[in-house]
Amino acid sequence: MSRPVTMNDVLSEMKKRAPKKYKRLCDNRIERAYHASCAGIQIDIMDIRKVFEHGQRQIDMHGLDDAALAKSIREYVETIRHN
Repeated sequence: MSRPVTMNDVLSEMKKRAPKKYKRLCDNRIERAYHASCAGIQIDIMDIRKVFEHGQRQIDMHGLDDAALAKSIREYVETIRHN
């Protein structure tokens, strides 16, 4: 019996075969998570890249689903917010 395919399996395979598509997919996921959970929060323009780097680390290390990724990004943004 084969085990079900998870998002981690798809992402790890994509990372090997098509790194540019993998990066774009991750950036799109991070952008959706950021806009869904952090709309209206002011951060410095220079910190946007840090948010994306944090999201990329979370995807690479933990393979988070979208809800957990949004929660992780929200917690990170709370540490660097202005208002």
